Amino acid sequence: MKRILRKIALSATVLGAAAMMNACGSDWLELSDPNSLSPTNFPKKIEHVDLLVNSVYGAQHHWCFLGNYWAGYVMYCLDHTIDMLWHEDPAWIDICAGEVKAGNNKVTDPWTALSLGVYYANTALEEIASYRTTAPETETEALDNYEGECLFFRAYYWWHMLSLYGEPDAEGVGIPIVRTVPKTLEEMYIGREKTGACYQAIIEDLDRAVDLLTQTDPHRVTVWAAKAFRAKACFFAGQRDLARTYLKDCIDNSGKTLETFDRYRMMFNGYDAYEYNSESFYEMGNRADPTSGSAYGSPNTGSTLSLYYPPFCIAPDGTRTAMSYGNQYMHDRNLGRFGYTDPAPQSAAVMKTRQGADGQTEYYLDEAYLALQQKHRDELGREADGPDPRLYVCALQPFVDEVQMTIDGVNATRKVAQVDFGKWWEDTSASTGNDPETFYGWPVRKYNFLEGHLLDATRNVAGYNIYFLRLPEIYLMYALLLRDEDPSTALEYVNKVHRRAYNYPVDAPSEVDYRSLSDRTRTVDATDHLANDPLLYELWAEVFGEMRWWEYVRLLDLGEKEKDYYKTISGPGSSKTNIVWKETNYAMPIPTSEFENNPNPAMVQTPGY
Repeated sequence: MKRILRKIALSATVLGAAAMMNACGSDWLELSDPNSLSPTNFPKKIEHVDLLVNSVYGAQHHWCFLGNYWAGYVMYCLDHTIDMLWHEDPAWIDICAGEVKAGNNKVTDPWTALSLGVYYANTALEEIASYRTTAPETETEALDNYEGECLFFRAYYWWHMLSLYGEPDAEGVGIPIVRTVPKTLEEMYIGREKTGACYQAIIEDLDRAVDLLTQTDPHRVTVWAAKAFRAKACFFAGQRDLARTYLKDCIDNSGKTLETFDRYRMMFNGYDAYEYNSESFYEMGNRADPTSGSAYGSPNTGSTLSLYYPPFCIAPDGTRTAMSYGNQYMHDRNLGRFGYTDPAPQSAAVMKTRQGADGQTEYYLDEAYLALQQKHRDELGREADGPDPRLYVCALQPFVDEVQMTIDGVNATRKVAQVDFGKWWEDTSASTGNDPETFYGWPVRKYNFLEGHLLDATRNVAGYNIYFLRLPEIYLMYALLLRDEDPSTALEYVNKVHRRAYNYPVDAPSEVDYRSLSDRTRTVDATDHLANDPLLYELWAEVFGEMRWWEYVRLLDLGEKEKDYYKTISGPGSSKTNIVWKETNYAMPIPTSEFENNPNPAMVQTPGY
């Protein structure tokens, strides 16, 4: 939650001026004030370089990237983390349903934000190189680390662009690889490279970063962050031998260890004690700023990633109350994948009525149902037919979990509600299409603020850190590489992740271990393609809600299988829309202005749009 000990919010102004200095020699920049920006006095000291690098970090917070868009508008829709409560936005429903059309700004706007991140990184790299010519030798190590950070982030922004807009095949259309700040209009006319070349550019930047980084502050990019990212990039690029070597290096030599389940469960909601932990290689630091933060586009120190999928809670009068906008909830099919089989809370088997002392009908939940929910928590996956404990890391259970919320001036702990409006017992199927016999409507728990209405408490700027790479993913990529040639070792790394999820010591055999790489997983549906694939199931369960499952869906060509599992999306209106699959869904359209204004023949629209 705590940002590196600097303020990111100044990013755009500083960078916008600094980036133009070499290209513009206008007299108006020649200012006598030594505290103003000019080509002759910026950067003139290491603190100036620090400001530039802060801006590279700050681009992560852009409203159209991890500041807001990336989860609720983009990744949670593409990978079906969520379903829609808000049914009146056709473009939003299109993303969930696999029917994205060119011009859908929810998927095209991140292109601009990520391009800005690359621009900031290139600007800082050029200014670092310029400053080195006059810098004292005592600043060499600091400048090396700054350069390594900027190379990491240029690769990071490229990676996210490629994950959204690049075709998965190495020969497919990728993204522009921009390595310098354009000084002329012609230098801005850069085309899209092939995907394979984009991966190679990412790997080359990370190779350089690994050689430069020596700092160990976990709030910043470290050499192990760069090494882990490089290992993943090599894995995705199909460079198996390098990926195997680099992944094993991260496993054996990074000093990273899996957190206990109790700490793991608390890692995603902004609690300082659980962030920058022993299994994190890199995470975007966020800090809530309730006094001066601004959620809507302005630079800030946090994120409003969860604006659209907040928790709901039950007010004293029984009203279901959203803790922010309340547009989305966890797709109900995810409960079955986690192995949850109990009836829906509004079903006749669970919701009961009785006559109160005042003669009014009272609604309550069956006591046996509530006892069973508590048993699931107490036994933490040790039941033969109970759910995967990660369900309770990833989602909030209505009527069982609790959040803090101020209602009518009273701040109190309140029960979580289904993501729907009206009284908790009311049937809204006529307007939502959600049958109370089968509708669950659990809020997402990862990357959610649990201690008040997001706007009222923090001006929408929340402080949960956002993970980019954690040790479980390193283990499971390594297992993917080994599953054919060394299945026993692959199985052991799968079981390490599995044991932690079930609160067992990770390095010793346990009674919940998978017996083979084709063992039955917790998913209820026997036709689910994860039903007999523990490796992929563990990968799905572990990174659920972290905006990375889509990367593996693309890499492993799982799109049609995922469509077959999730089947429908809610909306428009009270209808259900069938999810469709097209190979072109793996790569989203880019803004039309990019190829309309760029004469480079390689700057083209993503195929299929």
